[in-house]
Amino acid sequence: MQNDSVYAYLQGSNYEIFMHRAFRTSNRSKPGMDGSTMKNLIDTENGESWVRHLGSFEKQLTQIKVYMNKAIDKYLEMKLPVENLVAISLMKSRLDQANSSAVLINIIDETIELTQIVKNY
Repeated sequence: MQNDSVYAYLQGSNYEIFMHRAFRTSNRSKPGMDGSTMKNLIDTENGESWVRHLGSFEKQLTQIKVYMNKAIDKYLEMKLPVENLVAISLMKSRLDQANSSAVLINIIDETIELTQIVKNY
């Protein structure tokens, strides 16, 4: 399923929701905010040749982890139930250890679920 371009597109959309909710904006022009950031990572991981110009998988993964760490910091500043904040704070160590798009996607999905309270974005 991960070789499917529809899968990559959908995961890119979830990444975009994750980022927009964290920064409380719908502005896609800031670096790292657009869903194509995750889609490109997945495509690179799957060996798609059209994304070679974007750099190695490792380079893209490192950059996305920087973006996601900043987003998690924003989530930790939100008024959320304490148990949700604790769970989100644990995402930081998982993020630091992440070595694939699948791990990032799990973090994104869990964080989206934990932050449904602030689903304006």
